[in-house]
Amino acid sequence: MKEILVNAQWQGGADLVTYDGANEIIELYMGGVDFVNLPVSTDIAEMAVKKNGIRGFEVLHRQMQSAYDRLTEDSPDKLFALGGGCDADVPCLLYLNEKYRGDLTVIWLDAHGDLNTPEESATSLFYGMPLRSLMDVKCFGLLENSLPLSTSQIIHAGGRDFDGAEIAFIKESGMSSYTVQEIRSDNGLLKRAVDKKHSGHIYVHLDLDVLDPADFPNTPLPVDGGLYCKEVSSILNSFADELVGLGIYEYAPSGARQAFVEKLIQFGLTL
Repeated sequence: MKEILVNAQWQGGADLVTYDGANEIIELYMGGVDFVNLPVSTDIAEMAVKKNGIRGFEVLHRQMQSAYDRLTEDSPDKLFALGGGCDADVPCLLYLNEKYRGDLTVIWLDAHGDLNTPEESATSLFYGMPLRSLMDVKCFGLLENSLPLSTSQIIHAGGRDFDGAEIAFIKESGMSSYTVQEIRSDNGLLKRAVDKKHSGHIYVHLDLDVLDPADFPNTPLPVDGGLYCKEVSSILNSFADELVGLGIYEYAPSGARQAFVEKLIQFGLTL
């Protein structure tokens, strides 16, 4: 069974732009589609509550636990998830990792590292931490009873805006990480990297800021020098028969239908 999930969680960032983006996706692209729309608070005052070095910890904890519990109850084999901020993917990935008992490979397409710990973060905002939190659930205190991912399960791709501590973590941990230039110069690079993992279950996390803003500007934190829409489409198509999930995040409202977003939605609906 496949579940289609919309989680407009925005509290990993500092404002409601990704919440608004998720609701625009619902309005413009999800007509006639049967999906789960998770409840999300819009109380900005909750962001003032800091715990475990994370702003908005309590509301994040509450929403992420609710999402995880809903997935556990529904028990889907495949997920098509839409956000919201990229941190909304954490319960999805931890659910699938538990379901497949650690036999899961995650391709994390993102301009940013998302690898900070609360101690390393300059802002205490969770949107700079979600990938790291998947590997250290006890430290972060979010979904701490779930099965964490290991660095060997993760392939970071398209990054070009890393903090120093994130670069050090990648080097020290040996986590796979590929630049835009490496991916562009070798069409089969990610496919070979995934094949080496010998995993039967693959999930693609797509933060839209992995795209070059000249090609796709509708994301809150654009970074120059990204992948082109056609390159991301090619990556998705190369794994189409192996995916157990796709998550699309960090969409900023544009006020009109976008051809590439529509293409992504249609791809996700056919998983």
